[in-house]
Amino acid sequence: MFTSADLLLIEIAGVFLPALIVTVFSVVFSYRITGRYNRAIKRLYKMSFKGVDTERKRIASEMHDNLALHSLTVTAEFEALKKRLDGEDLEALLKIESLYDLFRYRTHQIVEYMYPKGFVDSDWEGSLIQLANHMSMGEVRVTFETFTKDAPKSEWLQHTYWVLQEIITNAIRHSKVNRIQLSVNNEEDDFCIFIHYRATPEAIAWFDKKAGIKNGMGTLIINDRLEIIGAKLSTRIKDGVMTHLIRIKNENTHS
Repeated sequence: MFTSADLLLIEIAGVFLPALIVTVFSVVFSYRITGRYNRAIKRLYKMSFKGVDTERKRIASEMHDNLALHSLTVTAEFEALKKRLDGEDLEALLKIESLYDLFRYRTHQIVEYMYPKGFVDSDWEGSLIQLANHMSMGEVRVTFETFTKDAPKSEWLQHTYWVLQEIITNAIRHSKVNRIQLSVNNEEDDFCIFIHYRATPEAIAWFDKKAGIKNGMGTLIINDRLEIIGAKLSTRIKDGVMTHLIRIKNENTHS
């Protein structure tokens, strides 16, 4: 037999139980929707990198084609003028032609660095050599060496290249170093890229400061690109040397 108290509890349960079921269902449903939304956002974010790289390729291609076309026209005009001028006028024209050649060379470099040829050929070694040459400016020298002929997937090259450029740029800007060693090797099934330079007081201070800042734009771009290719980045200071190590799963490793 139910007492009045039991009946009261049953009535209360009858009121709150449906509300509890609805609440639990809403939480579960919201969790699933939020999960789908986050996955969609991540896919769109990753696609944005692909869009940026594709646009970089398009701009580089158009600049290359237009530079080649206009170079032919301007060169022809120079040749025609040189036949009609002499003395000081010819000397002035030759100076202008020399400046134009320098401009054309520098512009061609910009095009090459915007979208290296190695990307098209999936040439890891050639791309990293070009990166080292590109980052060597003034008193700064970036050297490259490789101890393997194997390389990861070709579609991972661009992400790795821009990550390395960001790391090296930061080293030059914040660490006050003018010698940086970039090297590649295989370790077990990983394609390992090492960036070595002196652990100057500025480098240590910058590293300590960076460790406390996780949302800097450069850091976010590095981490996001590495996440896309499933790579890991670690940094250590040992024997007065700062070392950044990027580990990429290399399915093409040959034992």
